[in-house]
Amino acid sequence: MKLLALFCVFGLGAQELIIRTSVPLILVPTTVTDRHGKIIDGLNEGDFEVFDNGKLVAHKVEVSQRPIALIVAVQSNKIAGAALAKVQKIGSMFEPLVTGERGVLALLSYSGTVTVRQEFTSDGKLFSAAMRGMEPDGGAAKLNDAVVEAVNLFESRNSHRRVLILIGESKDRGSSAKLADAVSKAQAANVTIYPVNFSGYTTPFTSKGDERFASGQRVYDSGSGLNLLAIFSEIGRLGTKNDTEALAKFTGGTKLSFTKLAGLEQVIAKVGEDLHSQYLLSFTTGDSTAGVYHEITVKVKARDVNVRARPGYWAE
Repeated sequence: MKLLALFCVFGLGAQELIIRTSVPLILVPTTVTDRHGKIIDGLNEGDFEVFDNGKLVAHKVEVSQRPIALIVAVQSNKIAGAALAKVQKIGSMFEPLVTGERGVLALLSYSGTVTVRQEFTSDGKLFSAAMRGMEPDGGAAKLNDAVVEAVNLFESRNSHRRVLILIGESKDRGSSAKLADAVSKAQAANVTIYPVNFSGYTTPFTSKGDERFASGQRVYDSGSGLNLLAIFSEIGRLGTKNDTEALAKFTGGTKLSFTKLAGLEQVIAKVGEDLHSQYLLSFTTGDSTAGVYHEITVKVKARDVNVRARPGYWAE
């Protein structure tokens, strides 16, 4: 029933969910807040209960945070120009606010193709330079393919917490990978996803006059076909499916959004605060039944709190 329920959430057929990866150690980054959204710290291992498919399991809580391996994947097609111009300006925020001194960063862009702009590095200046070099290209936005590529890049970072920030629209445009493929692969690799969404049809109105990229390309070209008919079509398209909401929900992240540069800066600061206030719970699965989806439930004893954690994993 749990497997069927997950398919219903995705709205996809069972034959499309084909990617599986073995996960002997399940990592469960967990955020605990009070009813007003204030983060609660100072909890210890004995304050938590972790359930695997309804069964209470032994768990551990790491006292010292693992270093973070962060991949930032940015939508870079033509429609993303105004948002991309803002993203270029915030590269220096990721090292101090998100990864910290012990972390590493990598950068992807995705349009009709997925491109690795910067391999993992601890050099924040190198990462910022790669981010400033991005410019719009193409018409597609292969979000799901970008998630799959990011998970592949994380393979060499076994000792790190794996975090993916997706900056783009809320829906995939043209990936070969299905949404269920991207989610199950991210779950299996213990990747937490934070989608940071913008609208390709409202963000351009925040661009400044004749603002241009380094190549001379306009940030927003009023003759590019972004007319009212396209706007209404896009509203209808986004209303049918929100890919990034599923990516956040099923990996334990949270979905955020921005329109202006100040809003984007606040969002990145929020992600950093969230990551550095989480409890890193872990347990080892003893169930070897392949192809079964396991629900994870995390509770805090004797407290009226809100708990956010990844809701499950695939057994292999």
